[in-house]
Amino acid sequence: MKFRYKVILLNLVLLSLTTGIVGFNLMQRSYDLTMNTEIKSAVTENNLVQSSVEYSLLEVVNSGNYDLGRSLPEIGQEVYSGMLSGEESLYIRYGGKYLYRGETEGSKNEVITEDLSGEEDEILGSHSEKFFTFPVETRKNYLILEENEAVSLFVTSETMVDEKPLNIITKRDITELSRLLDRSIKEYRQFTLVLLCVATLLLFVLSWLLTRPLERLSTTTNAFAAGDYTARTDIRSTDEVGQLADRFNMMAESVEDHVEELNDMVHRREQFVADFTHEIKTPMTSIIGYADTLRSMDLSREEQQTALGYIFSEGKRLESMSLKLFDLLYLKDHPIERKTIQAAGLAERIAASMAPLMKNSGIRLRTDVKPGTFEGDSELLQSVFINLLDNARKASKPEDTVEFLGEPAEGGYRFLVQDHGIGIAEEDQKKIFDEFFMVDKSRTRQAGGAGLGMSLVAVILERHGATINLESKEGEGTTFMVTLPAGSE
Repeated sequence: MKFRYKVILLNLVLLSLTTGIVGFNLMQRSYDLTMNTEIKSAVTENNLVQSSVEYSLLEVVNSGNYDLGRSLPEIGQEVYSGMLSGEESLYIRYGGKYLYRGETEGSKNEVITEDLSGEEDEILGSHSEKFFTFPVETRKNYLILEENEAVSLFVTSETMVDEKPLNIITKRDITELSRLLDRSIKEYRQFTLVLLCVATLLLFVLSWLLTRPLERLSTTTNAFAAGDYTARTDIRSTDEVGQLADRFNMMAESVEDHVEELNDMVHRREQFVADFTHEIKTPMTSIIGYADTLRSMDLSREEQQTALGYIFSEGKRLESMSLKLFDLLYLKDHPIERKTIQAAGLAERIAASMAPLMKNSGIRLRTDVKPGTFEGDSELLQSVFINLLDNARKASKPEDTVEFLGEPAEGGYRFLVQDHGIGIAEEDQKKIFDEFFMVDKSRTRQAGGAGLGMSLVAVILERHGATINLESKEGEGTTFMVTLPAGSE
């Protein structure tokens, strides 16, 4: 079942229960109030009739010679004719027997006067005993009696005359009043049915308006789940649905970024394997070719030395590439041990290691490293700056100067490696730290490189919590700025 239909059904059930319970209680309360008013009116009327009968009876008793069996019907006739309308009835019961009945027969409003002596409870039937059992605090009682779809309200009073009970009974027809509740319930049911029909239509429209954004969001979600990571929802509202749509768009952006990152990672891994295969193939081809030449041909001493020189240099390149690749894989999965390092001491060791290479290339190395300390792995950081200085050497011409500078910075220590060589193109600066990427492949291979040095630099600095920034312009040179944190990450 769709959510909108659940909303409609739930609201209809709640509306039906609410209107039914509240409406019934209101009608019942109104009926009870009307009935209580009718009972009070009937009791008041009975009091007046009782007073009139007793007053007339008092005159008869005071006369001395009286017969209640003959006098009470006469008094009843007189009171009924003078005080009650044709819609009420009057009964006089004395000593447990009815002596007078004044009531309307049909529509003639005729008074029937009969001596009912000896006829017991033809009016009240089995309700007589309950009706004439009075409460302790009063000698009044009432009874609602339903007979042949007619409902009557009987009120009786009791007075002792000659040690026998005299009951003055009035009867009022309340059939219409009793039918009021049934009629009200029927009309209310009709009203409720119309109300529910109108409410169903309104609820359908409202639920459609409320759930339409959810359906649009569901459609977008299905498209996203099917692989369309660019799918976005355009719901614009400030309620919970709008917030949900915003969260979905944020999630979609994040997922799309992660998918692109994963795709890029897969591509880089595939490119890594291809580049690694290519980089191994090149020296291996040279080694195998020169080895086959030495094996199959008679060469002069000079030609043998040349061939062996190629084999040795390509073998060293394979060794360097293997070691750097091992370092890359190892550092990505293992922690590093950090100790406090003196910047000046580290710079001296690096300069001493680079001095022979710089001298052979005709490059001047200027070192100016101010005192300072930071934490890290001395050997790994030494490898970082040797790689950066070696790249600066390869990018420089003879007689150029490469600068290695250092000074304390806010929260750590900053190193600069600067050259004035060929520079790096802007489109290549984003790829400089990728595995096997070479700005100038022919120059790098001639110098024994494999494109893994800068990747190793990036991994080492990342594990140290350090940052590296690059500024370069073609034909003017390149500057690498490395900032190391002072404390542990």
